[in-house]
Amino acid sequence: MPGAGYRSLVMVLLFLVYAFNFLDRQIISILAIPIKEDLGLTDEQLGLLGGIAFALLYSTLGVPIAWFADRFNRTWIMTAALTIWSGFTALSGFAQNFMQLFLARVGVGVGEAGGVAPAYTIIADYYPPSKRARALAIYSLGIPVGSAFGVIAGSQIAGGGISDALDWRSAFFIVGIAGIVLAPIFKLVVREPKRGQYDAPAVAAKVDAPKDTVDVYPADRIRILSIAGAALLALPSLLSIFNAVVFGATPVQSVGLLAVTAAVAAVCGWFGGQWIGRQSKGLPLALGLSVLMVLPGLVAWFVPALTGGAPIGTAAIAWLIGRAIAGALIGFFFATFREFMMLALRKPSFWLMILGASASSMMGYGVFFWLPSFFARSFQLSLTETGWLFGGVLFVAGSLGIFLGGVMGDWMGKRKRSAFATVPAVAFLLCAPLYWAGVMSPSATMAVALLFIPTALGLAWLGPVLSAFQHLVPPHMRTSASSVFLLINNLLGIGGGVYVLGRLSTALQPTFGDGSLRISILIGASLYLVAAFFMFWAARYLARDWEGEGETVPVPEAEPPTEAEPS
Repeated sequence: MPGAGYRSLVMVLLFLVYAFNFLDRQIISILAIPIKEDLGLTDEQLGLLGGIAFALLYSTLGVPIAWFADRFNRTWIMTAALTIWSGFTALSGFAQNFMQLFLARVGVGVGEAGGVAPAYTIIADYYPPSKRARALAIYSLGIPVGSAFGVIAGSQIAGGGISDALDWRSAFFIVGIAGIVLAPIFKLVVREPKRGQYDAPAVAAKVDAPKDTVDVYPADRIRILSIAGAALLALPSLLSIFNAVVFGATPVQSVGLLAVTAAVAAVCGWFGGQWIGRQSKGLPLALGLSVLMVLPGLVAWFVPALTGGAPIGTAAIAWLIGRAIAGALIGFFFATFREFMMLALRKPSFWLMILGASASSMMGYGVFFWLPSFFARSFQLSLTETGWLFGGVLFVAGSLGIFLGGVMGDWMGKRKRSAFATVPAVAFLLCAPLYWAGVMSPSATMAVALLFIPTALGLAWLGPVLSAFQHLVPPHMRTSASSVFLLINNLLGIGGGVYVLGRLSTALQPTFGDGSLRISILIGASLYLVAAFFMFWAARYLARDWEGEGETVPVPEAEPPTEAEPS
């Protein structure tokens, strides 16, 4: 068992790596101001850089990396990840146009895909159950600390606070090289812990349990997969209809054809769920889902071409190829993680907490990216002034919210498991009206004062929710569970939230001018109410879904001896 002093050292290193994780992804939020001027970008393009460019491979690669992390050395995976994302951060400084910067941010996402899910499970193997929410909350302090340092350092470097010879490119170079230097230090210090060493015997025994071969899912799980598949495949066409009706966008397809495409997609998604439930082999699953993913795209793109409309261009072909690849990846995922999905589909609290966290992350990531631009545009602040104001709010309020959320989760969770969901739910309920008040403030000082509280409350979920995820599955599935959570949370949160707020701002600009970003944030804050709804719903099932324990914690806590450390 690791000693208390060594555990603390490990936590410091994990915290630093996570701080660099958010520093490298968040620094672009403050650098968006000079980048927009230098490269001539729109808010929509900035939203793509801060959102989908990073989130696409960051989210999807996290799942196969989790498969390796559940079986191989997690510290080596994290070391390689830190080196890759820091290298691409440095490369971002060489970008000369939107596409080059977009590809560099994709590279950052590729690296960061291996940096978070393994860390969650390393912490779970270094800390006993009654202290995990607090430990994960301390680890999660890397979010406000890294984000704040990225905003402040980026504004000081790019704004001439350090030297007039430095600009936004220099900021990318400096933070990227610093991360590369940290990587070997992390590997030399942090040792791979024994999996499940602090868990109750009934739970820990599952670490080496033989994997079950699940050929066919029960009918109720197949029904869930079919409903989810129908909704997800129809969603892109429904969003295009919404974009056309609400924002006056002019898609290649008519609204009527998009409605037909949505219906075809829903049918394909339904049969996709049926296919997943009844087929366990990787290749047939991948081929079948690829075909079902492509069919709605064929309707959307080939019908206009055959009826004298727009011809099929390279963008349409790339879109169809992308959908085919996505279908294949989903097929191989369900073949590889079949045992995990069989367990997870029995636990509604797992999915409801993911949806709640994702709804909050859409606003959280979106507002963290756009608030620097909001302060600069609404209150005519300089880059350095914006950096100090927003960075200060992130650092102080974010740190308090995460730490106190973890403490509350541990304290209340000892009495009632549902507290791991109700603590975040109450925090989310309070966030929305406070964000509305802060964004509508007439001065920067009042805005900072009012935004302090919702910034803290909006991050209070991290400790309780991440701790709950570690308890909803046995130890040998924890990285898989974390990666599925990160996949959904980051695709919706980073990929969706940042882009949607930027898209809203661009669409509203003709009406509201520089105030369009304010209106966009006001609309986005309502997502916290959605997040609260899902968390309250999840609280009903947490005690039942808890792995190996009931409503309360019956196992007394015993500190391990401090002499022995893992070799």
